[in-house]
Amino acid sequence: MDIIRTPQGLYKTNCYILKENGYALIIDPGFHGQRIMKELQDVTPVGIVLTHGHADHICAVDTLVESYHIPVYMHAKDEELLLVKRRMPSGYKERFTSPYVALEEGPLQIEPFSLHVWEVPGHSAGSVFIGYKHILFTGDTLFKGTIGKVNTYNGDSKAMEKTLQKIMTLDPSYVIYPGHGSSTTLRYELGTNPYL
Repeated sequence: MDIIRTPQGLYKTNCYILKENGYALIIDPGFHGQRIMKELQDVTPVGIVLTHGHADHICAVDTLVESYHIPVYMHAKDEELLLVKRRMPSGYKERFTSPYVALEEGPLQIEPFSLHVWEVPGHSAGSVFIGYKHILFTGDTLFKGTIGKVNTYNGDSKAMEKTLQKIMTLDPSYVIYPGHGSSTTLRYELGTNPYL
């Protein structure tokens, strides 16, 4: 297994490429679709998974779908984020128009990848964690030392409080790959993160 992290765009959003046995999953392709495609030359991409629908996590979706004809997975509660107009840098005004498969909490099989999805609303209504083996892709919900903002369009502080309680029940051995910044472990965050 190999994980490639490619920070994308002005906000340095982490796009992850999860590779195993000649296949790849693309997680949160925020920008620079051509750069992502260069990282996929030795593998076959089988899907795009979005931790949530904010613009800095989705702008390269259509480019990748047009090139590879692969499915997109996103929680349906973030569909409204594809419609709202926001004051953002011009590069982030794009929204993807490709159809998507609605994520729900529970197991998810995408070709050879056996994943688990957790619904973790708060930063956005449709935020999710994506688990694979000992890895947890946390989007903008959990970072090293902090959590994601809730004062965003369709963010919710009460929902985030419940999400934080849920996070504390997860296996502390998970390695955390967040939407921005460096990786950490859930065990470390449970011991040091002031929000947990």
